[in-house]
Amino acid sequence: MEPTIWVEAVGKLAPTGIAGISIFYVYLQYRRSQKWRASDLAQTLLQKLDSDQSLNLACQALDWGVGPLILPDRYRPLFPYEKEGAMTAIMAHDPEVLCEAVKPRLNESTLRDPRGLVYRYCFIKLFDFFDKMYRLVMTRQLSLEDIGDARYWLLQIRDYAYAPHTREGRSVFQPALHRWDFRNVILLGEMLDVKDWSRGEEWTDKNG
Repeated sequence: MEPTIWVEAVGKLAPTGIAGISIFYVYLQYRRSQKWRASDLAQTLLQKLDSDQSLNLACQALDWGVGPLILPDRYRPLFPYEKEGAMTAIMAHDPEVLCEAVKPRLNESTLRDPRGLVYRYCFIKLFDFFDKMYRLVMTRQLSLEDIGDARYWLLQIRDYAYAPHTREGRSVFQPALHRWDFRNVILLGEMLDVKDWSRGEEWTDKNG
């Protein structure tokens, strides 16, 4: 090919090549932006486990076998007033009350005990939180690598470490997950390598 013809050919191809490089650069920037947004969203969600009072109570109840739990403001009216008309700010953690409260069917003992109602409300909110997190992962708005800290809480939900001797740890929360249609919590757990969940058939009426 003569030099003049080669120069003309390159000249014709150059705009196409530059356009291709520009499109690829824009795509890379878009992907980076997506990743940053997903990372920011994951951080915001995980921080919510500390900042949201109801979610924080549920996480503390998973993490502790005994001790005081700070009551979410919205549930304080359920409790008797303390001296000088002040509302109760804390409640004593009781795994037995918790286990009764998260049985799929609401029972009399839970209705009579304000702590049971608080546990029930807070754990429904926690299950809903992880359900939404699963949906965000499935729509690629969240990356699994950014929500690894959620794995700890899902392990506790799968097998509650502080279940009383009358209950198996795996039978505390899993029946509710199945019967309240929070199976996405289980799917999220499996994505984060939390294995060996029940399929639900083994839970009998004695589990609520």
